[in-house]
Amino acid sequence: MSSGVFQKTESGKAEIAQRKAGLSPATRTVLIMVNGNDSVNVLAARGLPQLQGHLDTLLALGLIEPVVARAAPVAPPANDAERAVSVPGSVFAHAAPAGPGLDTLRRQAMAYLGNHFGPDTPLVAQALLAARTATEFNAALDGIESKLAIYMGRKQAARELQALRPAT
Repeated sequence: MSSGVFQKTESGKAEIAQRKAGLSPATRTVLIMVNGNDSVNVLAARGLPQLQGHLDTLLALGLIEPVVARAAPVAPPANDAERAVSVPGSVFAHAAPAGPGLDTLRRQAMAYLGNHFGPDTPLVAQALLAARTATEFNAALDGIESKLAIYMGRKQAARELQALRPAT
């Protein structure tokens, strides 16, 4: 379990007031509990099961964001050469966004899958939440499609998820 701290985004604050995202009661409770001060460990101590899954859902929907710890001010590098050396390349590799199109599809998928899987959606969609490329996203949707096919048939499951697939 992470010890990070999360805060509500403007969308998260609006969701509490308007209830438009169709969150499960447990996920909504986590959204309400996120206050920008308490760490994930403190929230977990309050006894909500599957906390990390709910946090992943809220992050994917853009309703919460990590709180950036404010460090003491540091003197800026004197020139561009020092600036390039001072930031390791691996930072950018891990922080690279998946792209606005993929994030939008991820939010739509979580909202749509919530209708089928209810409070288990974050658990079912873990691979979808972790996907960083269109190929990974489609592979995650393939796994979810096989789960949906159990209940609605293979062809109907494929039709249901077709609109959520990014072009590769």
